[in-house]
Amino acid sequence: MSNHDTPLPPHVPGIAEMQLRAASGHFADEAAIFILQPHTLQVRDAQDQVEIPDAVEYLVRRTGGQQLTMTSLFTPQRAPGWSAELRLPDEALVIRFPDTSYLYDGSMPSQSTWQRAVAATGDVVVITGPMADVDCIDPAIHAGLTSYVRVPLSIER
Repeated sequence: MSNHDTPLPPHVPGIAEMQLRAASGHFADEAAIFILQPHTLQVRDAQDQVEIPDAVEYLVRRTGGQQLTMTSLFTPQRAPGWSAELRLPDEALVIRFPDTSYLYDGSMPSQSTWQRAVAATGDVVVITGPMADVDCIDPAIHAGLTSYVRVPLSIER
């Protein structure tokens, strides 16, 4: 980060600040987890100029996430170091960055068809972007505003 009057340590927002939610679903025949963010968290410099327009996208791209476009869709390779776990009894989902910090730690309901699709491959595509709710998913993807990362997902029954 640049253009600050005084040197400050970088602030990485926590999960509570981002107010993220997760939704399971499918996109382009792939099991997906959509990370919904009702608010976009921006980072501004000392002159109030936007330095990072979307903190979630910045963190995902910095750790292996790729832009999701309708022409490229998903690569088959998992992003190195990422992991996710879903505990079905309480619908608890944890998604970890490569450094083991959390992108998401909360709940996510899922259908048995989605669970079977994930079990068949052992991984899932996590999609992030300016999606406040499930109605925003398709418009954000089609507008090229989203990122994705393929991660291994373990399911505890």
